[in-house]
Amino acid sequence: MPDDLLSHFFFHFVFAATAATIVSGAMAERTDFKAYMIYSVVITGFMYPVVSHWAWADEGWLFVGINIGGENNGTINVAYQDFAGSSVVHMVGGIAALVGAAILGPRLGRFDKEEHNHNFQGHTVPLVALGGFILFFGFFAFNGGSQAAISNENDGVVVAIAIVNTIICGAAAALIALVVGKFVYGTKKWSLLTTINGGLTGMVAICAGCNSAYAWGAAVIGCLGSLTYLGVSALVLKLNIDDPVDAVGGEYGVML
Repeated sequence: MPDDLLSHFFFHFVFAATAATIVSGAMAERTDFKAYMIYSVVITGFMYPVVSHWAWADEGWLFVGINIGGENNGTINVAYQDFAGSSVVHMVGGIAALVGAAILGPRLGRFDKEEHNHNFQGHTVPLVALGGFILFFGFFAFNGGSQAAISNENDGVVVAIAIVNTIICGAAAALIALVVGKFVYGTKKWSLLTTINGGLTGMVAICAGCNSAYAWGAAVIGCLGSLTYLGVSALVLKLNIDDPVDAVGGEYGVML
């Protein structure tokens, strides 16, 4: 590989790893280490390269798009846009996480009684909060860095738009998750865990259009993404699928 493409390699190395780590959360606490190794190889070596080629390679069928219209009225090329991997990274990981968690079955005692659905607590909220803040910060580079350049004209503008939209969307999603979780759905308490997952859902949902959305549009996407997260999370529980970190609900917020 030529030296001028090493940054391209590292970019996809990190994105492929992200798709694999999403799955690890949904299958946590009951998966053998060898299984982690196997599915990580499958996702990063075979699934991610195919999907990323579809959406990002010059000859990828999603990137090329389709022509709509007739000869008299002209044609419009409708191509697929996923600037920072909402579907290419997060949807791939979310679907794999859902399938993996469903096949594995729940942790021992998770659904023995109905009341366990909302009372099977994690170990430490401060560590969850620390991980959430690390991810919040990392998303600025994840989305802003998807421009893959900074020295060309307007590169800095695009990076700035992506970063600002990321924080607006994440903040709106976190606020909606906090309020809806308190007054509409869930434990009817002010939940830090729900708020963190809502914020991460917003940052995931804005990945696809963070370089082009208006600021108000980013806020709307965050609100809708957060509601999607809450709905999918409730559905996963209803189906008795054990997702310890709510990875499936968060990643399915990108369906918007």
